Amino acid sequence: MSNVRKINQLKAENYDENNVEDIYVSEDDVYEEENYIKIVNGDDDNIETKEEYEDSEVNYSKSNGNIFMKIFNVFFVIAIISMIIITIDVICVARYNIGPYFAIKTNTYKDGGTKVYYGIGYKVIKYNQLEGRRDMQIGFWNMPYSTIATKVEDIDLAIEFQNNPIETSEKYYKQYIQISSTVKQIDKELNRITLEYTDPDGKYTLQIECPMASEKEKLTNINEQQKINLKGTVYQFALKSKTKPNTISLADCFIE
Repeated sequence: MSNVRKINQLKAENYDENNVEDIYVSEDDVYEEENYIKIVNGDDDNIETKEEYEDSEVNYSKSNGNIFMKIFNVFFVIAIISMIIITIDVICVARYNIGPYFAIKTNTYKDGGTKVYYGIGYKVIKYNQLEGRRDMQIGFWNMPYSTIATKVEDIDLAIEFQNNPIETSEKYYKQYIQISSTVKQIDKELNRITLEYTDPDGKYTLQIECPMASEKEKLTNINEQQKINLKGTVYQFALKSKTKPNTISLADCFIE
């Protein structure tokens, strides 16, 4: 039975003389579901076939996909640039003791001029105490400000370095330490002190080179073979050779 006949049959069954409505649908206005899926205001210009609707869905998906890819590319580029910035500052500060170049200074301590910098996920502290720590540190944002030196005995450091040079180098590199040892040599011109621990057999001999951060005049009261307490930052190690024992070099040293 056609759609028109079905509608006429409904009209006959529900006929009411007091409420008569002509129900008529032209076959031209009736579209089978498998061919058409949407009618807007009965206007043929607004009728979309399934094929047209599917094409519009494909175009919409492509448009969304392009937007997503653009957003992803922007974030990817930002991530790459951030990694490059972080890497440059980490290498400069940790290895060459310069920089930072991409961090913002946020604080200056009244200890002689220690400065604090914040970068993308990292923090740099440039210590500049009047008589104390003068090195640079890089770490996460929660890295604390600390001017307390790690106390080390020369005999312990000599044994550690002799037995495990690589592990000891990694352990003490860029550490701010306080060490007690005997003055071997004083170079007033270069403002440098050399300390040395020597055991009776010469197996664990360790030489500690200490360029001073204080004025040269402060070396006038120091004598060779005198035992002193000294603070500085460890930055270099050298295994013994024919002319020199195991050597550790400090930087920016102060005598206590």
